[in-house]
Amino acid sequence: MRGVELRQLRYFSILAKELHFGRAAELAFVTQPALSQQIAKLEELVGVQLFMRDRRQVMLTPAGAALRDGIDKAFSQIELSLRLAREAGDHQEFVVSIGLVEYTNLPFVPPSLIRLQSLYPDVKIVRHEMNAAQQYEALLKHQIDVGFGVPVVPLPPGGELRGEPLVSSGWALLMRDDHRLASLDRLRLDDLAAEKLIIFSRNVNPPLYDSVVDLCRGAGFTPHFVYETMQAQMGMTLVEQGLGVMLGATYVFASLPAGLRCVPIDGFNELTVHQFYRADEANTLILDFIDVANEEARRTQLRLNAMAGTPEGA
Repeated sequence: MRGVELRQLRYFSILAKELHFGRAAELAFVTQPALSQQIAKLEELVGVQLFMRDRRQVMLTPAGAALRDGIDKAFSQIELSLRLAREAGDHQEFVVSIGLVEYTNLPFVPPSLIRLQSLYPDVKIVRHEMNAAQQYEALLKHQIDVGFGVPVVPLPPGGELRGEPLVSSGWALLMRDDHRLASLDRLRLDDLAAEKLIIFSRNVNPPLYDSVVDLCRGAGFTPHFVYETMQAQMGMTLVEQGLGVMLGATYVFASLPAGLRCVPIDGFNELTVHQFYRADEANTLILDFIDVANEEARRTQLRLNAMAGTPEGA
């Protein structure tokens, strides 16, 4: 077993959960051929077949299932040992301060926080309501550690901050299943002309709000906003109760209750959520959170691609 590498076991663990080489390669940040090569090498080193493959599906063999269970326990023990080592060597309080606009309902944030808590059970999360431009200043002043948002202005010059794209998304219209537009696969901007629209409050992101209005007017109509909300969940509830339809980024609607349907809309500019942090960040807790958020964002992007009908790897 001397030839077995930790990265091979990590790739195996991801593939064992996803059971799909394309998705696993995306999450592991490697090409699909590279992933396949490392899995084949692992099978050769272990001496047994770990996966059964055909054109339709990937399945674990009994040997693969046994290795998966053992690897999961081993990785959990490694994470526990690392946490204990950090606590023994540094008695600092474990606090992560994040900046985001809660309305955006970023689907990768909750699982990222849950995974961080598994690494640091005593971690305290402090959230600040702020858009991307406000996050830049807060990071420079050490008021937050990580920010998530759609950049509307460039990063400050000087290279003190980094911004990494995490999730890209188009726009969609949320409606009840019985709505007249619910049977369509895609919508055009002018399909919104006769609709009672629920939208985010202008205070959430003034430039983005104004761009929505301008694009609608460019399509020949002034949007009829019947409700502007600071909470995405409130907007969804109003849609359920029949007040109108809700306009927003597709990632806001990544998880929907029964009876609602989300239909993509052409004509709006794509939105890309970034992660912002200090370039010289050295706190292991913060760096771990950045890595976890990156991985969970990749999972979210794969789901959004599937919702939009985008081919995997696009």
